[in-house]
Amino acid sequence: MGENPTVLNSVRQALALARIGVNADNRGDYAVAIHNYREASNLLNASEDLSTLNDEHYKTMIEKSKQYLDRADMLEQLLQGQQGGTTSTKENFTFVEEIPIVSSGFLDPIPAFPSYKPFWLMRVLSKTIKSGAYLTPRLYIPKSIWQQTGCKFTAVETKIKSLEVLQECLQNLKKLHIQHTPPHQSDQQSQQPQLQQHNHSSLPFDKNNIETVSKETDSFCSQLDIIQNSLHFHLSFIPEIKIEKVNEKGWANKMKKFGNSLAKGAVRLAPSSKLEGQDYIGLLNSVFEESQFLESWMNCCESIGHSSLSNRLRRVGEFFSVVICSFVMKDFTILLERYMRKSLQTFMTINKFK
Repeated sequence: MGENPTVLNSVRQALALARIGVNADNRGDYAVAIHNYREASNLLNASEDLSTLNDEHYKTMIEKSKQYLDRADMLEQLLQGQQGGTTSTKENFTFVEEIPIVSSGFLDPIPAFPSYKPFWLMRVLSKTIKSGAYLTPRLYIPKSIWQQTGCKFTAVETKIKSLEVLQECLQNLKKLHIQHTPPHQSDQQSQQPQLQQHNHSSLPFDKNNIETVSKETDSFCSQLDIIQNSLHFHLSFIPEIKIEKVNEKGWANKMKKFGNSLAKGAVRLAPSSKLEGQDYIGLLNSVFEESQFLESWMNCCESIGHSSLSNRLRRVGEFFSVVICSFVMKDFTILLERYMRKSLQTFMTINKFK
């Protein structure tokens, strides 16, 4: 079969919308999932050149279209059941059945795509820091784990300085973010042209200002590269990034000086003071919360066909995965092991009185 540009373009757009639908589905954002599943199904059915496809390819597209539509219908029934105060009995979801009742309200489903996973992890860890929460269906993390002092963290001062700069960068980029109220169910039942209009109006940034968003995101990625290389100097498990030389003016020059100062700093492995530990954990939680808006940017950028912005946001997701989440999980392991060791010692002391 010769490649038909119209059909290929429809398939690419449909897959991008379906990916957004799957991620929204995994997060439990069913209204957004329904909309994108229906959009993907319509695209696969709307092409005027399906006659050019052979029977196998035509059958595959129709099956995929039906799968997206069936999932949208099923989620719609689920939402209607929830709004009516009843639970749909037509299908039981395994991810609900596997979660203990006591923890079902605290867990977010793990996203299917790697770029979204660090934001999910930071969201869950933030809950454990603020009030305690389930990290897995069977593992509850009390907030007291994060409040320990005297733990030995590698390069904690460097991490604090990096988190401070990262937080400032996030706050600057977040100025372009637009917060929206989630759409009502009635909006999802409107006609197709209205859905398309709603989709554009609910973008997390001004579409008319897309080039500014892209430029600022590109600058943000350059800042992430400097932070990553600065941390690599002290934490070898963080990969180094090759940075091209640019005209060093303003913020770029400031970031270079920041990177050089961190690289010259000494690595210290010593028990953190109470104040230092609070600063570190507090900054972690601030970065976890400040970064969440980026997930909504990633969630929509492919649907509007801006591939360069999509690539930059994937780089952002990669940074949070291989840098922030990487060293956080190592430090969290230290905190968890220390907490369990201290708890066991306390238990053994009590057990002697029996």
